[in-house]
Amino acid sequence: MKAIKFGLLLALLSSLLLPTIPVVAADRLQLTLWHMEARPTRIKAIEDVVNTFNQQGQDIQIKVEVQSWGDVYVKAIAAIQSGKYPDFIFTSPDFQMNLMATRVVRPIDDILTDLQKKYKIYSPALDPFNFDNHYWAAPLYGMSEVLWYRADLFEKAGLDPKNPPKTWNQLLAACKQLVDKGVVKYPMAVPGDWHLATIQQIYPLMVTNKAEHIFDLKGDIIFDNPRTVETYEFYKKLFDMSPPGSATWQWDQPIAAFVAGEVAMVIEKGQYIEQWDLRTKLDPNVMAATPIPIPDKDGQQGTAYFSNGIHLLKTDPKVRAAFRRFVEYLYEPNNMARLLTAAPGLFLPVTVEASTSPVLQENPTIARHKAKFNLMIDQSKYGKLYGFTRRPYQPNIGRIMGQNLIAWTAQRMIFDALSAEKAVKLGAAKMKEAIE
Repeated sequence: MKAIKFGLLLALLSSLLLPTIPVVAADRLQLTLWHMEARPTRIKAIEDVVNTFNQQGQDIQIKVEVQSWGDVYVKAIAAIQSGKYPDFIFTSPDFQMNLMATRVVRPIDDILTDLQKKYKIYSPALDPFNFDNHYWAAPLYGMSEVLWYRADLFEKAGLDPKNPPKTWNQLLAACKQLVDKGVVKYPMAVPGDWHLATIQQIYPLMVTNKAEHIFDLKGDIIFDNPRTVETYEFYKKLFDMSPPGSATWQWDQPIAAFVAGEVAMVIEKGQYIEQWDLRTKLDPNVMAATPIPIPDKDGQQGTAYFSNGIHLLKTDPKVRAAFRRFVEYLYEPNNMARLLTAAPGLFLPVTVEASTSPVLQENPTIARHKAKFNLMIDQSKYGKLYGFTRRPYQPNIGRIMGQNLIAWTAQRMIFDALSAEKAVKLGAAKMKEAIE
């Protein structure tokens, strides 16, 4: 009897010492998701959302791989050409057009139809992903732009922080007063690099000046026009009031200068909400926001709006079914809210239901900046995106944006000291070359 008990005890001890077999079984469907939200806080938050989905069942395992918007246009095409590409990928409308040329993006009309029966999806988020009578991506979050300004610096300069600039001339006048009063030496943070960050400051101004169209209805480039030239001339005036070194700035440098009080204003998206809380202990109300100023004559209320979604890239029915389940999971209001809080303030809801989720509304960062957050949601309805301003949408926008040619045009004006007129003419020629 003792020998039997000893044998049982030995067997138990041996089992405890054996290596643990992972829960993820070999028969799980192994999938890969690429996204380009490469900041550490966003990486972790998106990973957490995906891991929660993975834990809900035993048949699907999604692996997240982080890429960069800086090189994904080239990297994704190369991966597709090699045959080793992800099952799902986060996207934007212009990036979608770049991928469409590979013919691996799968239409998801049935999935979007079912989602629309259950949720009210905002049109600015959904419409750009409808091309050639098919939906090619499910929108997940949006981004819009406003003019951020330091209320404390406005007060020091004798400006009314409750009455921020509404027109281009008022913006220039506020800049002048901030400098004349000795509050700041450089009132604006304006990047000039050949980079998406530059585009995201120029294009909202193009929208307000009715220069939002890159193509005419036939698909021909109409970038070279008086309103675009006027917008670049105005952008150059703002750039000349930006700190030294701005010609190579991208996203981080303007944020740092703004938080430090070295500049008083910047045109940007909602990442300033999260970054304000991460970088300073100043009161949230010190940072204020207002709609993008418009030209004094014949302007329009507007901004840039960037919809971000997710593509299905594989034809396997099992992968498609898994994509449906994953997207349905992400569209549950509290789950979408958790995704939005990966970048609180920057990521805007794409459904009415997610916008009212307590997970979103009670997020500490968003709660501290609720009025500014709601302003960006409100401004979304005035938002436009290059290449998607009117139908038919132009697939060639993917080639133009893949080369950041709107920013390249600004660089010619800044680095080569060209007039706005000459720079825009060169930019239009470069765009035509890109799509030939």
